[in-house]
Amino acid sequence: MPGNTGTLLLRDYDGNAAQLVANVGQSMGDIMVRPIKTDENGNKIVSANGMYEIDGDRWIKAGNAMPKAVGGFINNFSYKNFNLDVLMDFRLGGSVMPTGINWMTSRGLTEESLNYMDAAHGGLSYYQTKDASGNIIGVATSGNTGPNGETVYHDGMLMDGKLADGTNNSNIISQATYYNGTYNWGGPQYSQSRYELYVKKNNYIKMREISLGYRLPASVASKLKAKNIQLSAFGRNLFFIYRSIKDIDPEQMTGGSNWINNLSNAGTSPATRTYGLMLRASF
Repeated sequence: MPGNTGTLLLRDYDGNAAQLVANVGQSMGDIMVRPIKTDENGNKIVSANGMYEIDGDRWIKAGNAMPKAVGGFINNFSYKNFNLDVLMDFRLGGSVMPTGINWMTSRGLTEESLNYMDAAHGGLSYYQTKDASGNIIGVATSGNTGPNGETVYHDGMLMDGKLADGTNNSNIISQATYYNGTYNWGGPQYSQSRYELYVKKNNYIKMREISLGYRLPASVASKLKAKNIQLSAFGRNLFFIYRSIKDIDPEQMTGGSNWINNLSNAGTSPATRTYGLMLRASF
C-alpha cells in the first residue's frame, strides 16, 4: 500500500466529504465519511449556528459498496397460442451514496424534507433573537409571540448535544436550515453536511420485463402467405417489487464503466420505462 498506510484510496467525493477505500484485511469498497465531532465524554458538539459540527480529523465506516448477491429470474408460461415471458432482477446487500437525492432533500424537493415543517409534522415552536455575540438563536416558546412581539415559528428543530463551552444546546433552528445544511455538498471545510446520512443499503427486486405474445393459428398465417406470425406487447423497466431506496431507480448509480463510479447518482440520467408492440413473421 502507498506509504504503508494499509489503506488504498479508490475515490474521494465532494471535497473530502466521503471516500471509497480498500483496507488491508477487509472487504474492498468501504465507504468512509466524516463523523459528528464529540467531546471527551462522547457528547455531540453543536456549533453556534445550531448545527452539528463535523470532525474533519476523523473517518468512520458508513457501509460497503459490494453487494452480497446479484441475479435474476427468467420465467416462460405458455397456454395454447399465448406465451408470457417474465424477467426479474435482484440485488441484495451493498451500500450506495445517492448524493443527487440528498441534494434534492436539501432544497425541499423530497418527501423527507416535509418533516418538522410545522407542529403537525413534529416542528418546535420558537422565536428568534440574538445572543451576546450577535448570533441569531432560536428560543423555545409556547406563546403566540415572543416577549418583545417577535414572530413565533413552528418549524423548529433542536440538535441534541453540547456547545463548545460544555453547556447544553438550546438553539432551535428552522427545518429549512437543518435540511439545507445537513444534506448539502462538501466536506467539513466547506459545509456541515452529514454524509453518513447519504449512505443507504441498496436492495431491490425489479420487474425487468414482461412480454405477452399471441401466435396466430397456422391456417390464418397461411392465408397471409406466412409460416408463422406472432404479435407481442412488452414493457421494460416496469416496477419494483421491493426496493430499499425510495426516490430513485437504484440502477441509476452508474457514472461510468468502472465499479468505483457506481456509488452515486450525481450527474446520471433518470431511468426510463418502455412499452412497445412487436410483430414477428416467418415466410
